[in-house]
Amino acid sequence: MKIEHFLEKNEIREVTIFKQLVLNGGKLSYTDMLEYLAVARASLDKDLESISFRIQSLSDQVNVNYDGQYISLTMSDEFSLPQIHQLYLNQSIKVNLVRFLFKHQEFSITQLTQKLMISDSSLFRKIKELNSYLKEFGIKIRNGQLHGEELQIRYFYFQFYSYIENKESLVVSHNDKQITQMVQAMESSLQVTIEPENKQRLDIWMLISKTRVTSKEKKYTALRQHMQYYLEDPLYQKIRMMVLRYFSRYSIEVDEEEAMLHFAFLLAFPILNEHDFHEYTLERDRRAPIATMDAYIVETIIIQYKFRRLPYMLERDMHYHLSHIHTKLYFFQGEMEIYDYEGMLAKEKQFTGRDLVSFAETLIAISTNKFGIKEVEDNSLLKIGLLKYISLLAMVTLKMTTILQVGIDLKMEAIFTETLNQLLILNMRHINGIHVEACQPGKVYDLILTNEQPTNKEHYGKSRVYVLSEIMSSFDMKNIQKIIQEFNS
Repeated sequence: MKIEHFLEKNEIREVTIFKQLVLNGGKLSYTDMLEYLAVARASLDKDLESISFRIQSLSDQVNVNYDGQYISLTMSDEFSLPQIHQLYLNQSIKVNLVRFLFKHQEFSITQLTQKLMISDSSLFRKIKELNSYLKEFGIKIRNGQLHGEELQIRYFYFQFYSYIENKESLVVSHNDKQITQMVQAMESSLQVTIEPENKQRLDIWMLISKTRVTSKEKKYTALRQHMQYYLEDPLYQKIRMMVLRYFSRYSIEVDEEEAMLHFAFLLAFPILNEHDFHEYTLERDRRAPIATMDAYIVETIIIQYKFRRLPYMLERDMHYHLSHIHTKLYFFQGEMEIYDYEGMLAKEKQFTGRDLVSFAETLIAISTNKFGIKEVEDNSLLKIGLLKYISLLAMVTLKMTTILQVGIDLKMEAIFTETLNQLLILNMRHINGIHVEACQPGKVYDLILTNEQPTNKEHYGKSRVYVLSEIMSSFDMKNIQKIIQEFNS
């Protein structure tokens, strides 16, 4: 599910105009914008007029101007594109619909049409559109309620209040001691310290859980099935005791499944820090599905890259991130795409190369196959999972790549040497896995860059020497990159 699915077609176009201006340095010709949007002039003129009206109260922070030829964007230093998204989302009928549904848990058509100030037919259309996007979460709005697995309902609301609705408004409007006490109880029961950023995620989850805990006819079919391997899990047992004890204080009867919900959430999101998670891995059942998948993928990566062994802390870090990926794939459906998937994938390919992306695709195919996940078109959870695999592989390859020491030894007057050394260093800073500096006496380098062929071959010892034809020429830079690739192969 994408953020734009909460907006109307004209609103999506308006947000796209902002995005195109950002991607093109804040200025784009009217004809280029017209061609990109593939709309009539009248539509673009109307969109620009609508944008001006919508942002008029923010004129000190953002402005869009059209001079008859070019459309330009200016923003203050502390204003950015996500705030534009939030501006549109705050006024969205679909966002208000979900917000109302969360607060009241059910609605009548009359009640909601009056609240949203729309007709019956418009409301039915909005619900139908929303349901088409909620399908990937396995949930549906029907008869004024949100139906589906309880884990999926809470997960959707968590994504909604993390990325769509202003999460600050949720925390502030529901600020009470009960949530603080529950988070403290969890830290105490699990004997962990939850960091501020992770605690904010947990606060949102707990607020959603507090609202949902008293709802009737909750469905746990898939959750029970997935939890059969974790009923004796030490972390689950601690959570179970804490949940049952906590709610008994308030005379609220909860099902044992309430603890299962919290268990799945804690492992799918970075709530525990790496140290606390590692302590858990030492006692969890390594034959359980998620632990088995973590180990299998780590082993697959080691074999693929022909690593003899991984550094201890790197392997721990890999298990930490992989467990989040695999827990999400195992327990959950759907994902809120807060990033432009195609844009992110293109950047990842540019940075990491096609081979790494292809291997990440192999890993996502392995995990979905072993977990028995049915492939459906445009599955956001799998798309984001792929991006996470790519990032993980990039992290591993970068940390396992030996940093090549490159020394610059230019034979020319000192006044030129200092400047050209810095220019060469700046020109090579985009190359990964190297450290470039002016040659230091007594230091050993893997590669020496010089502008004169050395008269004494012993002068640079065992270092490989490259003689520059023309300092900073594209010819030389291409050859240097080729040499660096040879070192790393």
